[in-house]
Amino acid sequence: MTSSIRVRLATRQDIPGLMALAERYYINNLDPAERANGFLSVLLAEDWFNWAVDTSGVHVATTEDDVVVGFVGTTDPPLDGQAGSSPIVRSMLTLAESLEFNGKPIAQQRYAFRGPVCIDVAARGRGVYSQFNEVTAAAYRERYDLAMLFVDVDNLRSLHTSTTKLGAESLAVFEVNSRKYHFLAFNF
Repeated sequence: MTSSIRVRLATRQDIPGLMALAERYYINNLDPAERANGFLSVLLAEDWFNWAVDTSGVHVATTEDDVVVGFVGTTDPPLDGQAGSSPIVRSMLTLAESLEFNGKPIAQQRYAFRGPVCIDVAARGRGVYSQFNEVTAAAYRERYDLAMLFVDVDNLRSLHTSTTKLGAESLAVFEVNSRKYHFLAFNF
């Protein structure tokens, strides 16, 4: 991949490419060796992508010929009932009531959900993650004080990237359906 990569807000036209990329890196679609390079723990439905794109909550990385090579979600916390069937999101909302960041419970602050973040292997090492961090900080720092995210404890690459490049701090480890996840937070 030699073309330049640009980061912009995603549109509805990007959704098929976003979903295809997410499916490619979903944990259950990778063998154990591939998982060492990072994976997505949750495969989100088209409804989520429609909602997130419509609320300006997804930034996409594309090549010059508009091929999707990465994306990052940054969205409002779900409203009551909107968390739906996601036990991970429900656990995070519960933890946000008691976990403190910046000296007070997360739920008492203006917070966003960060993620998923997915970058195609062909685009890695080209500054896409740093671009995502710069663009999302500029786009959301007036709207949110902080963001929270989760990373599977077995996803060492994503945990390392989230803590070293994003500056996220692991505040707790929680379990859902026999899998453990780090609950992380960072300031915009």
